[in-house]
Amino acid sequence: MAKIKGVDYTHVDKETIKLSAKQGKGLQLGEMVNIGSDADGEEFLNQFDDVKVFKCEDKGSIKKFLKTAQKLLEGKEWEPLIDTKGDDGEILKIYLSKNGEHSTNVILAVEDEEANLVVINGSFDMAKQLQGGMK
Repeated sequence: MAKIKGVDYTHVDKETIKLSAKQGKGLQLGEMVNIGSDADGEEFLNQFDDVKVFKCEDKGSIKKFLKTAQKLLEGKEWEPLIDTKGDDGEILKIYLSKNGEHSTNVILAVEDEEANLVVINGSFDMAKQLQGGMK
């Protein structure tokens, strides 16, 4: 993904996540997203081993970015949790792969001007999080 023209890659390791959690800052992912900055933030972020963020703002590369991301998610190990396409062509896909207590969560969000792929590894389980939010 990072080899595609116009794609920025950010990797946040376990130590950085722990430090952010202890400081109560949450984890800043890009300009708009901060996760774990609330009262339960440290407990929430301790479920993360690492986070990888791929961001594409090159309009000419977004199709290739999307195609590459979709190819990565074709395997049997991926469970689709959310797979939507909006009226304006926005795409949101959330996938989960579990191996015992370890989970890999993938969030793919694509709009006309920008595409993002976020990979969260650890014991965090997006399926449980989504179920909890829907109660």
